[in-house]
Amino acid sequence: MCQNHVIQCECKKERANFMNLKDLLPPQILSHLYCPSCSEGVKFNPETMVKDNGWILEFDMEAARVFLMSEGVPERVITPDFIFDQGYFSWNGFTPTDIEDKMKEREDIMKLAKVDRRKFIEELRAWGISRVARLKAEGWRKTANL
Repeated sequence: MCQNHVIQCECKKERANFMNLKDLLPPQILSHLYCPSCSEGVKFNPETMVKDNGWILEFDMEAARVFLMSEGVPERVITPDFIFDQGYFSWNGFTPTDIEDKMKEREDIMKLAKVDRRKFIEELRAWGISRVARLKAEGWRKTANL
C-alpha cells in the first residue's frame, strides 16, 4: 500500500501530497519542491527535474537510481520523467492538492447519497468526467493520456 507524504515547497507557501509506487523511494528522494511562486527563478535541469503546471520537482537522481536499480529497473530508463510519470514518486492524485480538492468538490454530491441514490451516482459520474476534462484543460501532466 502506498502512503501519502505531505511536503512543503521551498517558499513554504504551498504543500503537496505525494505517493510512491510500492513505497520504493523514500520521501527524501525529492530534494526540492518548487510551487508556481517559488519556481519562477529556478533554472530548470531536465537531468534532475520534472515540471508540472508551474510546479518543479527536483529529485536526488543518484539515490533514485540506487533504489530503482535494486528493484530491477534498468538504469537507462531512470529519469525524472520516468520517476514521476510511472508513479514512483508523483502527486497523490492528478494535482499536488488533489486529495483536499476532491473532498471539497464532492461535498454537495455526497449529501445526495442518503436522499437519492440514483441521482447521487449520476452526479458523481458526471462530476468525475467533467473534473478530469477540466484538469486536462488546465495542463496537469497526469491527465495528459486520459
